[in-house]
Amino acid sequence: MANRLKTAHEHFVEGTTSKAKTAVESVYVGGRPKIPGHLSKDARSEFKRACKILLDRGTATPGDFVTLALYAEVYARWVESKKQLGSEFIITTQVTDNNGNLRTVDRPNPLIKVVETAEGRLHSLARTLGLTPGDRDKVRKTKTAEDAKPTNPMDAFIARSRPRPVLFPKREAQPNEPSGTTAGDSEPSGS
Repeated sequence: MANRLKTAHEHFVEGTTSKAKTAVESVYVGGRPKIPGHLSKDARSEFKRACKILLDRGTATPGDFVTLALYAEVYARWVESKKQLGSEFIITTQVTDNNGNLRTVDRPNPLIKVVETAEGRLHSLARTLGLTPGDRDKVRKTKTAEDAKPTNPMDAFIARSRPRPVLFPKREAQPNEPSGTTAGDSEPSGS
């Protein structure tokens, strides 16, 4: 069973430091990516759906349009290939053998390869966008328009966090030491 994580207060009280990675803020301002005009109807609807998810999470930027467009096109291609494939995983074709005789052969449907390739690309693009369960927490939230506005330097100076004072107790002289010297001080010996 794993140990629970210590709070910041527990680290302070125990004099330890946390080794957990701190969340790094994004330097990019969020916004809605524009939909490219060349997308098909199905791809446009998928682009809008994925874009809405990213906007709700606060991770979308205008520069994501290329990745979103690729994701939407591959998604549309995948859906169309699956419709064409249906339940015909094995197809029957006629081939000629070396003697020129026609034979009937059962082979895997070539659309299976198209569907598998589209699925792999779709998964890769979804991971890039942070649309998979394992990757959604790895994508950083973008800044809002209010966060991106420049602030008054004096306001930032006044609002800064103040450092904690560090108090070092004075060391008292030992009974066998002469007053005015500490344990680390030694008088040079004369030769």
